[in-house]
Formats: sequence, C-alpha cells, structure tokens
Amino acid sequence: MKISLIRLAEGLHTLNFVAKLAEFDLENHPNLRDDVQITVELEKRSPHYFLKKHVRATGRFWCDRCTKEIETPLLDESRSVFSSDEDMAARDEEVHLIAADAKELDITGDIRDTLLLSLPMKLLCSESCRGLCAGCGVNLNEEPCRCAASPADPRWEALRKLL
Repeated sequence: MKISLIRLAEGLHTLNFVAKLAEFDLENHPNLRDDVQITVELEKRSPHYFLKKHVRATGRFWCDRCTKEIETPLLDESRSVFSSDEDMAARDEEVHLIAADAKELDITGDIRDTLLLSLPMKLLCSESCRGLCAGCGVNLNEEPCRCAASPADPRWEALRKLL
C-alpha cells in the first residue's frame, strides 16, 4: 500500500483505503476475513511525514473455553514517522528514512504489522462462558454435564461430618 507524495501540500490530510488481505500477504491467514479498511491521518511537515493509521478488519476465532466459533471486529491503530532527515532517523530507530525526493510512502509493512498485532491472544465467547466438561466434553453453556457422580472418597468422610 503506497501513498503518493506528489503535490501533497503541507498540513493534515485524511486518506481512506480498502485493501485486500492479499496485499499484505495475509490472504491465507486462518483468522482474518474480508477486506481491510484503513484510515490514515497524514501530517506533512517537510521533511517529515507523521502518520496515524486506523485499521479495521474482521476476524474469525474459536472461544478458548468452549470452542464456539466467534466472528469479531478487529480494530487497532499505529503511528509512524517517515523522514528524509538522516539525523532524526539515526537518533530514533522508529523513524523510517526516505529519500529527499521520494514520490511515495510504502506503508504495507506497517499495516501488516498492525493487523497481526490486533489479533487477540485469548478470546471468550462471553465472560460467563463455562467451557467444556473435562470428563464428558459437553459444552456446559448448552447442556448439563453427563458425567456420573463419582463415589465419594471415604477418607474425606470425617471432614464431611464437620459440616
């Protein structure tokens, strides 16, 4: 994904894009669905370009407790700086160095990283999800456990009498 710098005036610009996952080499990702919607707030202050990128996509996941399939929006944002100022780029490794006569900014890698970092590490279908029974494997959100009650261990009987 490239942003043209030709005839870009100083100041703040808002750019909107819709891109295919293939543009970021993520078309076969098991969790990502649909197109990626991107809004870029670009501020040009020569020789610097300050970008704030808002990324929206749809993800398909499975609940970590009950394995129910969940489709959820993925929203994230990131910031980056592009500059032809070599001193600034040397001082801060987060600054992308570009040529003074650059005609475009390539933000493909930044968008890809933002998408991947937006994927949740743990996801539940709901906070009250009861998960699967460890014995019979039934989804406890949908039906009661089918396990037969195990006989009580006679060694605990003395403690039970205290209740």
